[in-house]
Amino acid sequence: MKKRLLAAIAASMLFTVNPAPPLAVTVSAEGTTPGAVIYVATNGSDSNNGTQNAPFLTLEKARDTIRTLKAEEGLPEGGVTVYLREGRYERTSSFELRQQDSGEAGKPVTYTAYPGESVTLSGSEQLAKSAFVPVTDTSVLSRIISTEARTKVLEADLAALGITDYGQLSRHGYYLANDLSEVPPMELYVAGQGMTLARWPNEGTVQMDEILDPGPTRKDPNGEVHTRGGTFTYTYDRPQYWTQADDIWLDGIFGYSWEWSYNKIASIDTAARSITLRYGEMSGLFKNWYPDFHFAQNLLEEIDMPGEYYIDRQAGKLYFLPNAEFTAAENPDIEVTMLKSPMINALNASYIDFSELVLENGRDSAAVFMGGSHMRILNSEIRNFTNSGVLVNTQSRFYYNNFEGAPGTDHAIISTHIHHIGGTAVTLAGGNKTTLAPGNNTVENSHIHDFAYYHKAYNPGVLLSGVGNRMSHNELHDAPHPGVLIFGNDHTVEYNEIYDVCTTFSDLGAIYMNAGEQPHERGTVIRRNYFHNIGESKAGVEGVYPDNFTMGLTIDENIFYKMGNSAIKNNGGAHILTRNNIFIDSKIPYDYADMFLGDEPDDQVPLNYMPKWQALFAANNNFTGTPYMTKYPELADFFTENRYYPDTNTFQGNVVYNPSVPRSVTTNVYGAYDKFGLVQYADNWVTATDPGFTDLAGGDLSLLPDADVFDVIPGFPDIPFNDIGVVGKAGTTAGTDSHPVQGVAVYDSEVTVDRWKTLKLRTAVLPWNADHPVLTFTSADPGIAAVDGAGVVTGQSVGSTAITVASAENPLLTATVTVNVEAGDGVMDFTDFESGANGWLQDANRSIEKIGTNRWYKVLNGASSLSPKTFSEYELSFRLKTPEIMGDNVTLYIFDRQAGSGSSRIGYKTRADGTSAWLLYNSAWTVLKEVKLPGHDLQPNTEYAVKMLVKGGDISVYLNGAFRLKGNDPGHNAEGKVGFYVSNVSQMHFDDIQFKAPTTTLAGIIPAESKVRIAAGEQRQLQLAFDPADTPDTGVTWQSANPAVATVDSTGVVHAVYEGETLISAVSTVNPLIKADITVTVSSIMHETDFENGGNGWPVDPNRSIAADPDGNRRYKLLNGATGLLDRSFTSYQLEFKLKTPPVMPDNGILYIFDRQDSAGSTRIGYRTRADGTSGWILYDTAWQKLTETVLPGHDLLPDTEYDVKVTARDGDIAVSVDGSPRLSGSDPGHRPSGKVGFYTSGFAYMLFDDITFSVLP
Repeated sequence: MKKRLLAAIAASMLFTVNPAPPLAVTVSAEGTTPGAVIYVATNGSDSNNGTQNAPFLTLEKARDTIRTLKAEEGLPEGGVTVYLREGRYERTSSFELRQQDSGEAGKPVTYTAYPGESVTLSGSEQLAKSAFVPVTDTSVLSRIISTEARTKVLEADLAALGITDYGQLSRHGYYLANDLSEVPPMELYVAGQGMTLARWPNEGTVQMDEILDPGPTRKDPNGEVHTRGGTFTYTYDRPQYWTQADDIWLDGIFGYSWEWSYNKIASIDTAARSITLRYGEMSGLFKNWYPDFHFAQNLLEEIDMPGEYYIDRQAGKLYFLPNAEFTAAENPDIEVTMLKSPMINALNASYIDFSELVLENGRDSAAVFMGGSHMRILNSEIRNFTNSGVLVNTQSRFYYNNFEGAPGTDHAIISTHIHHIGGTAVTLAGGNKTTLAPGNNTVENSHIHDFAYYHKAYNPGVLLSGVGNRMSHNELHDAPHPGVLIFGNDHTVEYNEIYDVCTTFSDLGAIYMNAGEQPHERGTVIRRNYFHNIGESKAGVEGVYPDNFTMGLTIDENIFYKMGNSAIKNNGGAHILTRNNIFIDSKIPYDYADMFLGDEPDDQVPLNYMPKWQALFAANNNFTGTPYMTKYPELADFFTENRYYPDTNTFQGNVVYNPSVPRSVTTNVYGAYDKFGLVQYADNWVTATDPGFTDLAGGDLSLLPDADVFDVIPGFPDIPFNDIGVVGKAGTTAGTDSHPVQGVAVYDSEVTVDRWKTLKLRTAVLPWNADHPVLTFTSADPGIAAVDGAGVVTGQSVGSTAITVASAENPLLTATVTVNVEAGDGVMDFTDFESGANGWLQDANRSIEKIGTNRWYKVLNGASSLSPKTFSEYELSFRLKTPEIMGDNVTLYIFDRQAGSGSSRIGYKTRADGTSAWLLYNSAWTVLKEVKLPGHDLQPNTEYAVKMLVKGGDISVYLNGAFRLKGNDPGHNAEGKVGFYVSNVSQMHFDDIQFKAPTTTLAGIIPAESKVRIAAGEQRQLQLAFDPADTPDTGVTWQSANPAVATVDSTGVVHAVYEGETLISAVSTVNPLIKADITVTVSSIMHETDFENGGNGWPVDPNRSIAADPDGNRRYKLLNGATGLLDRSFTSYQLEFKLKTPPVMPDNGILYIFDRQDSAGSTRIGYRTRADGTSGWILYDTAWQKLTETVLPGHDLLPDTEYDVKVTARDGDIAVSVDGSPRLSGSDPGHRPSGKVGFYTSGFAYMLFDDITFSVLP
């Protein structure tokens, strides 16, 4: 019976396809059949019968065989399986599928790799390593700028190999730029890694200078934006070498941050240093707060980095500078992409599976599913397609077929690894926009990364449009722009892990929506996703970003971790429910942006949105009786709700926890920014303690069963963190599960770098796609050359050392580079802003501005900027340009070696009394040194040369070569960043910022006193200090401008001759431009101090300080128990000073005035208060014997009162008066002949002294 049944089944499956023998049928032992089986092999033939022993050669033959089977017999139970045997199948055209190629429910057609075998469908042509030979053509070599590259570059004669279709580089970019886009050109791959079309600069970008002609915009008539471009000048010098290049393209931003562009150079005027573009930019060329940037590409001249290539399309030659993979392997996989249409192109096909396949290396797309239903890609790998990955219900922009039919439904991409895609990795369109019937198209359990390298802007990993499509359980990362774009209705985004997106551009998010003009597009749910490490180093990069009044979302049970800006940014939207999310270390957990809110005529809603909303609702009869009104009943209230300040957003049951990253000060008690208080809040928890994670530090963000959050927020869900992301494996079963490091390579075995300069080592990990490619760098002698974790070497001192490069995964795999450090010019870093900011931050508050012919770095009021590099000891010089107005309270800070939030600081301040000051602060903002100037030292609209020397804790400042301040911060940071802050001024401009290694060369001569008073006949030794302190250049010559007033000898002793004023100068014998000027006044006033510019010889420390009154006047403050002696000796003198008492004058308070103290002692004048309410003025001798006393019935000095005190000391005769009234008179026959004068307080909290003047006795 069983035999008869088997025979009948076999007979029923036989059919004739001339000239092929019958199709093979697999039958189980139980007599059931899984369907027909067809075999395809790289060594097959389409004249075979498709059996295992006689396989077909092509997919097309298998497809056609299935068509015949369907037409003649119908599909068998179990459908048809096409097994592809091991190998690589080159595709030169699309695999076309139509409705007649479909399977049925329960009878699918499956194209799959034979179990246990690896199958690749490739759109490339392979090249042998032997096809690459050294370049000998001198006309080619002479064009290559790098002399080293000339000796290493190879060429392959593609034309001689029969390869003649190289494609053309073409215009593409934002919006209308794609109108001119052609099929992407040929690309080169080595071992599966895309090589780099030769570019400059190799890393980073450069900027436009001036805009000479902005060119047309997208709004100009007759498509002018496609016919000509604008013109800008440049400051870099590289184009002078490009005169023979005729197909140069620029990649970058030339205006708004989102208008990325790939634009051809029409012409270069090297004399005028200008570039004219071939095509217009969408908004024209212009400069704004977001810095423009670009790099040049497709230049033979710029081949100088391993892995760079260039195709000479006229000669048919490929030029290539070998990379490590090419060099290390005997027969590396070298391929050039050829396929110009989608690898799989299915129109109205259904129930077809592609499984266990690798699709790679196409200029267009991997797969297109238009119409039909239940098309699936399962357990496959899609890589290296320039245009896009998988398009569902969207055709390739370069390969349109006539398509008539409804959008397809239930298509799926499952457990597939999709990477290195030039545009959008997966596009899911579909669903009925009239009935809101879902498309049910999905991408699930897939690993999607490294996309949008060719179409860089608005090309996400997943694009959802239409109605009711879904992405779930995916891992998505590494992209220049968004991770996900959403348009339409009722999509679901769940269980995805998304990170490291928006790495190049700003004003976008990991998930971005812009549906404000279509408010009926709503209903999308974003739930149970894990967003992390997004926007940490780039402003304007958000997590979930419903922009421009997007409405009607649910953002539920997501986890946001380390979000550098806003985790959720709702820009004016409405009916957005944000519920039960967890925010960890997010700068702004929830941001209800208000930039477009308002009801003024020129605000966004009245001006741009309300007219469109009214037209939309009118055209749809207010959606009455439509599925939209049924599903979204809030549409009925659309115009009765407050559209100008929406108040229908909810922030409910969310957890906010910032253990290491501080939340923005703009957020409220709920962790939200909500300027107008429009959001509805309920049951949120902002916590300073861990809400109950299993292991936050270890990366396990699941909640413990007894997590506190379950008690604090009743009903808070147990978010299934461990279910988020890919479950199991994404990719082919036969694919390699891991890629361990197999080798480490360096491209330069020996390098040379100047002291203080940097050089990045050129290294490679083998294979290039190793799972853990991290390298470690170790210098044998960091004192000669230091190296950081990125392989950037800094020369420290002259000599040679070795740097070992090792795999972090396998430290036994190493390579060594010899580093030679030469003396160089001592410059550690220099930025003139002529060719960019060199790492200095650029944004709306910090930008480069051209004034005249020079470019300056502009820092706006309230902004700060720090150097990109760290420094330890240095000499900083820069040019400073002040604004038109320099009013009161202007502040300029120079941050010295900032680490974290702390640093020493140099400050310049103007004050309301017309004075200004230079100050040195420590990290706690304590004033360590202050030099006050009688006027504003920095005048409006003036350029200055500023220099700052930093050695250890010593910090000195010079302005236009003149000394301003020197002090010491004993708590200085060992190293850190240096920068600027400006306040209470519109802006300040900086230029020529240079850091040099400190030297012992003399920088300045610092007098101990800048003003000296002596009486006629007196002499004084003038004291000098030299900057830096360790300079050997201490020789000076002394000069007096007016010897009739005062002379000075060769040792600096000044002799007072006659009343008047002169300038005594100490001039360096090494550098006569460096000198110190001391104003010497010969008069009856021997010394005076008002404490507005420091102590002037009076000691200053925490017990003896200079304190400012509320009105800004400074006094000398002696604390209880402190002594202050002027560092100067007197013989006979008249002392006058102002004394201010504290608010409380206790009993037994003491004030001493020391008279001519020397090592043997001094006469003392004392004032004492007593417990009986009396007070007294007392004269003591050097042995503390009371010589005379004046007893007063009450306290002579009352609380909080200012007094004028005068003391005369003529030989031994002493007299004291207060406010002009005598208080004490006596004589000390044992007085000291000369000595210091000063004060001591005891019992009082403090005493304040001011305007201390010593005069010659009349």
